[in-house]
Amino acid sequence: MQRKPEAGPEGNTIERFVYAIEHLNRLMFSGRIAELKRLDLNAHQINTLFLLGYFGPLKMSAIAGELGTSIAHTTIIVKNLVRKKYVKRGSNPKDRRLIICELTDRGREATEVFLSHARQRALLIAEKWDKVSLESVVNSLELLWQTEDEVLKSAGANSKRQTPGPGLEPG
Repeated sequence: MQRKPEAGPEGNTIERFVYAIEHLNRLMFSGRIAELKRLDLNAHQINTLFLLGYFGPLKMSAIAGELGTSIAHTTIIVKNLVRKKYVKRGSNPKDRRLIICELTDRGREATEVFLSHARQRALLIAEKWDKVSLESVVNSLELLWQTEDEVLKSAGANSKRQTPGPGLEPG
């Protein structure tokens, strides 16, 4: 259940938090278009690679569900990733009609290259802080991460992420 930000100091703090998260997202992903072009990928394709890197091999329907796209659209994305040798397709031995997609070594390398940009930017920023500031930021980010995990767990007792089915096992 989402609560609406209150007026006053708490509401202002929540708005500052949301703005900070949005700005952090832009900061970490700005300048990445050139990297996508170099890797011959678009946003849908890199998101698919990240998804496969996070969960491991997935059914086409699971990829579509996680990305919020149709199976037809996902099929086109995966077909292009297979052609570029970032993903390989296989079938489930228990049900040969199911198509299972997984990263190739090249796909894993591409996601690492893409993430290295964010790592480099994070290192440049961290070098500017003193020890106390750095520790404070790290503690805050770890709290954010832990809270997000708790939100996902409480919201998804029946979620795919909590009860993986065939082809949705974490990798």
